[in-house]
Amino acid sequence: MDKVKLLLTKFVQNPYVKTVLIAMGISLSILIVLMIFLRIYTRHNQSFTMPDFRGLASEELLERANDSNLRVEISDSVYIFNRKPGSVIDQNPEPGTHVKKNRRVFITINAKNPIKVEVPNIVGYTLRQAKAILEQQGLEVGTLSFRPDLGVNNVLDQRFDGKTVDPGTLIPKGSKLNLVLGMGMHGERTGLPLLIGLKLNDAQNRIIESSLNIGRIRFDETIIDFKDSLDARVYSQYPAYTEPNSIGFGAKIDIWLTLNQSRIPKIERASIDSLIQDVAEDDVIE
Repeated sequence: MDKVKLLLTKFVQNPYVKTVLIAMGISLSILIVLMIFLRIYTRHNQSFTMPDFRGLASEELLERANDSNLRVEISDSVYIFNRKPGSVIDQNPEPGTHVKKNRRVFITINAKNPIKVEVPNIVGYTLRQAKAILEQQGLEVGTLSFRPDLGVNNVLDQRFDGKTVDPGTLIPKGSKLNLVLGMGMHGERTGLPLLIGLKLNDAQNRIIESSLNIGRIRFDETIIDFKDSLDARVYSQYPAYTEPNSIGFGAKIDIWLTLNQSRIPKIERASIDSLIQDVAEDDVIE
């Protein structure tokens, strides 16, 4: 036994062996420290759900963003007369997105004073083109009216505050321009869109792109505040969608929205995809 200990002692005390053992000890220590650091670093950057800042005032926004370790950057502003000045209108990334701490959030706020923009000239453009031009300028499509003309869905007149508005006129950003469009000369009709399951903004866009007007918007008891209205989905529409179906240009479509998913009828995905394709092709039914 004493011989074994003596041999082991001599082996450990060998300069070459001692150097190898020291190197192994240092490497093991570095590896342990590195593993601890990586665990802490990874946990520090774990993702979490992006809060919903929409509807918050500027002061509350900054407070909530600091609490969530997020950086806020105001990327755009609009003026909506019936919304609180300085409140958050939109955000990117959207609420519910998984993000990490220190993420930059781009915010669109409601300006305290109207921002004026020039009215573009959209006469002669199709409804789809006119809508894109107006949105690029920070304006929206308002009420659609129609009169007989060979140019189906072509803009014949652009109006603001009940009268024709000339290109270059300054109006508040976010304003709606009412459009007069051609409806053909032979009783042409447009397709009735399927709106079930869509959020409010998507449903409104779909109605306008179908050459129709937005009628009554009704929320059920699940909608408590503005945030709820943004997340609500259409569970009923009038006139009801039946395939195939058509309706006169400029007719009004009423919609009802809810947060209760069980209230929303199950719609086949193929039907919705087919509808989107039909709308994209801007079909007109004669």
